[in-house]
Amino acid sequence: MNFKLQILNFKKKILAFSLGIFVLLMGAPNQSLAFNLSAAQVFLSDPGFTLNFRDIDKQWGLPKVGFTDVWDKNTGSENVVVAVVDTGIDATHEDLQGINFVKGYNLITRQEITSGVNSDDNGHGTLIAGILGATPNNQTGIAGANWKISVMPIKALDQNGNGDSGTIAEAIVWAVDNGAQIINLSLGGIGFGHDRVLSDAISYAFKKNVVIVAAAGNDSASDGVNLDDNPVFPICEDNGFNMVIGVAALDQYDLKPAFSNYGKNCIDVSAPGKRILSTINRDPITKIYSPNSYAYASGTSLATAFVSGQAALIKSLFPFATNAQIRDRILASADQIDHLNLYQCSGKICKGLLGAGRINVKKSIETDITSLNILEGDLVRAQETGVVYFITGGKKQIVSSFVYNQRFLGSPVKNIFSAQLDQFPEGSYAAPLENTLVKIENDPTVYMINKGIKLAVIAKVFSQRRLKYTDIKVVSFAEFNSWITGSFLPPLEGTIVKNSSGRNLFWVIGETLRPINQRFILDRGIQKFPQLIIADKDLNGFSKGESLIR
Repeated sequence: MNFKLQILNFKKKILAFSLGIFVLLMGAPNQSLAFNLSAAQVFLSDPGFTLNFRDIDKQWGLPKVGFTDVWDKNTGSENVVVAVVDTGIDATHEDLQGINFVKGYNLITRQEITSGVNSDDNGHGTLIAGILGATPNNQTGIAGANWKISVMPIKALDQNGNGDSGTIAEAIVWAVDNGAQIINLSLGGIGFGHDRVLSDAISYAFKKNVVIVAAAGNDSASDGVNLDDNPVFPICEDNGFNMVIGVAALDQYDLKPAFSNYGKNCIDVSAPGKRILSTINRDPITKIYSPNSYAYASGTSLATAFVSGQAALIKSLFPFATNAQIRDRILASADQIDHLNLYQCSGKICKGLLGAGRINVKKSIETDITSLNILEGDLVRAQETGVVYFITGGKKQIVSSFVYNQRFLGSPVKNIFSAQLDQFPEGSYAAPLENTLVKIENDPTVYMINKGIKLAVIAKVFSQRRLKYTDIKVVSFAEFNSWITGSFLPPLEGTIVKNSSGRNLFWVIGETLRPINQRFILDRGIQKFPQLIIADKDLNGFSKGESLIR
């Protein structure tokens, strides 16, 4: 067998995460593989399939998380549509012929993607599609997590895997409006700012009952990045309600690989993401079209596809389940792995930093998904400790006395036993009301709460917005530190921002600074709009949008 290795390093705002890829052209299989199910004996002739999760040369991820344990009950449904927002998908691949490809859209060319065509000029999206629904038992390649599934290809990343927040936001809205029930976002980028356009798109999808799954990212080959300190978007764009299921990667021993990011606030679950065998259509080194090929790939992109595949199976079995119920079931049924990861998170124990644990597909479909006694939005008090929790996003958030008095005073509280809370992973502390100003003792920096994220407020913006020092609340370090730190709070909408030399000009639109020039100001007649001079060192801290200069 001829193996080729290439590391893809994409470095733009929204991007397909870097993958270590071995391209493997697979010939005809020399044996059939069989396994016993409770209902009947099923023969899978796919040469890449295995029931041994330690066999990393084959599809170890499927048995590791329990897909092979549920196929006697459920193999998926074409009524469930998963949108893959990525580089496109090669629907002509020999092992993707069992997928029902529905109409998609190419945001690069502004054209619809019709069923059965190749829209992938990179290969990344085809990798994701193989995990979701490669054709089983066809004596070829691999088997997908779902034997029956509908996939919507959305091309929002170019041939190099690059894209931007506006395009991703548009892709999400298009997918929702055209019938997607699950959206797979195996993309993102470190340093990408808290963006209102993307935030609004995610909120739109969530309110339309769509499950959104996003990758943690592979931002440091040596150890990964703590997303609590360095948030990545869209995975951290939860809008304060855990609208995105964030996914970290694991190896066959449930250990976090060095490349995978981690964090308490943005990671919900973990899934297989190291040396994953899947479909591909491009040689990663030469970029030459290589039809009907297969690859080993590593990255949180692949882990995300496993979770999207799990969500699709749950949706097919419980078609009337809400997106929140599916999310909560995925989290509640995960297997705890903190005790195994004692130094994988920057040399420290990963306790609480890999979400609820490794997904368990079998447990996630064992009981009625609507049978929980504790519901989203409940305020509960543990009888043994007296601690009050807010149940949101499938997690339990500790409610401090300050937040309780400010946000929940007078709300009904359920008294329960602590054991009843075990099904919920611990989230951040419950955040104060929107636009609350907070700080900690012995630190002069003031922050404003925006959708559960704290945004630093520089002095000039504090003054321009006419904020009041008397409104600043001093909170405990524990709760302050549990909230994600985003970019700086922007100046008022419509403000023209410039540096001291006047060479760098921005217009504040949608909570982002969008580059402009003097001609743009004159052409738009906005020279009388409020203007603010901000030092270069502070300008770097604001979220930047796409340029308005044409």
